[in-house]
Amino acid sequence: MYSTRLHNHLPTFGSTMTQQADIVLRGGKITTMALGSSAPETVDSIALLGSEVLSVTDAEAHIGNGTHVIDLKGARVVPGLIDSHVHFIRAGRTWNDEVRFENLYSLKDGLHALAERAASQKAGTWIRVIGGWDEHQFAEQRGPTREELDQVIPNHPVYVQMQYDYAVLNSLGLKTLGITTETIDKTPLPEGFEKDSEGSITGKASGMPLMTWFYRQLPAPSYDEQVESTVALSHEFARLGMTGAIDGGGVNTGPEAYAAVYEAWRQGRLKTRVRLFKHATRAGTEQADYAGYLRFGSPRFGDDILRFSGIGEVIMYRTHDRIAAPADYGEEAMAETREVLLECARKGWTVQIHVHQREFFLKLLDLWEEIDSIHPINQLRWSFVHAESTYLEDAERLKKLGAGLLFQSLLRYNGEYAVEAWGADRVAHSPELADLWDAGVPIGLGSDAMRVASYNPFASLEWFLTGKTVRGNKTLDEKYLLDRHRALRGYTQVGAWFTHEENVRGQLVPGQYADLAVLSEDYFTIPTDRIHTLTSDLTIVGGEIVWDSGALHH
Repeated sequence: MYSTRLHNHLPTFGSTMTQQADIVLRGGKITTMALGSSAPETVDSIALLGSEVLSVTDAEAHIGNGTHVIDLKGARVVPGLIDSHVHFIRAGRTWNDEVRFENLYSLKDGLHALAERAASQKAGTWIRVIGGWDEHQFAEQRGPTREELDQVIPNHPVYVQMQYDYAVLNSLGLKTLGITTETIDKTPLPEGFEKDSEGSITGKASGMPLMTWFYRQLPAPSYDEQVESTVALSHEFARLGMTGAIDGGGVNTGPEAYAAVYEAWRQGRLKTRVRLFKHATRAGTEQADYAGYLRFGSPRFGDDILRFSGIGEVIMYRTHDRIAAPADYGEEAMAETREVLLECARKGWTVQIHVHQREFFLKLLDLWEEIDSIHPINQLRWSFVHAESTYLEDAERLKKLGAGLLFQSLLRYNGEYAVEAWGADRVAHSPELADLWDAGVPIGLGSDAMRVASYNPFASLEWFLTGKTVRGNKTLDEKYLLDRHRALRGYTQVGAWFTHEENVRGQLVPGQYADLAVLSEDYFTIPTDRIHTLTSDLTIVGGEIVWDSGALHH
């Protein structure tokens, strides 16, 4: 269904050499993201044949009796967006079980969304929001209370989690879990439940141990439900113009987590090009897991929709750091990391590594240079994920290694947290994004969704242009921000580089995949503070229309 289709249409319009296009989009502003002179930067029409772009310079000459012609009505078209670091697999398994707050901007709308979901479910079914939003995106500047949840959803247990910061349960949720003021201190429950001045539980709780405990109280969706849920997530990506996702695995994501996406792919229902980076199942299994991956796997094995692209983002769990929490970078931990990475280099695997702390980044950079002297890695596209503390002084070392950087809009939600941990001066140039870009280091942009960030690519793009948190505070210094063109390139053409696909996707030029999005408004002219409201009116993956809002039919 998704393989490249070679069409031999009969010539049209009297020319013996003109191929008839399957689809021609015309009358718009089409941003090609073309490199060099391969195509104009902007064109007004594009012809698609099979799964590829046929022409962007004489598209209308390829219209024949069987061509589907789409009038763009002046709309902006961009290459399909590629989220270069997102937890697609993990989110796909439970997507249909969760209410999403990412694209809502008032608590009133959030409560309405919860009530709508409850109305469609059997009484007693859990209603859940599990991360991906921040209370400061709401006009009310807060999340829901237990009492508000009780009022709008009295007949369902409800759990609403804000990032990994806190969660709120309604009364039925607490009752279902056997949590009362009387039992809270007498049962083996995680700490973190908030109490009021009279010692009664409020329904609010904090701490990752509690959240992990909660996840384990509920049965996982069935296999068939996980498949349907993964398909639904790929449609949601299409709605936002995303045609590609580089999946970074996810903590405690073992081999069983991939069954649903494999089945969605086998059924031909996966509408996103997914590239898998796998890491160890859990702490203590790293050596055995990587030995299996490297023994039985093959670099870049798969097809144009689903492909196993490499190893990462977590290599050793003991080195897994956070913005405010350094990890173990001692000699033993680095020796274990070296053993894994040396074998990856020897067998030609692409590697991506999660790193927040400058200390860890520099130790890895030294290690990569040592490995490169033994088994060259400069053609393998090794990359650092997050890597906020990367500066212009690191550029030449990165370029010699052929290494890239994967940056996300994490500080859109967590900017104040980063300032508290690192100080405003350090955050202002973490990373020195524009300087690194100008120095020629490959930089892919993404979200790191689903729990600690929004999956909305336009919300991420807005942050790369403004550096503002959802509270309106500045993070990156203005001189390190990207302009609209470079930010879009980081979400398209450069994103394809990290999976060795820059020659087949990320640009709208002849011979590349026909992956594109027709935007609801013009990305290049819409006010910057409204970029996050953009969606796609029409999304095409490999020449197939996978999302159509209907707007172009009016």
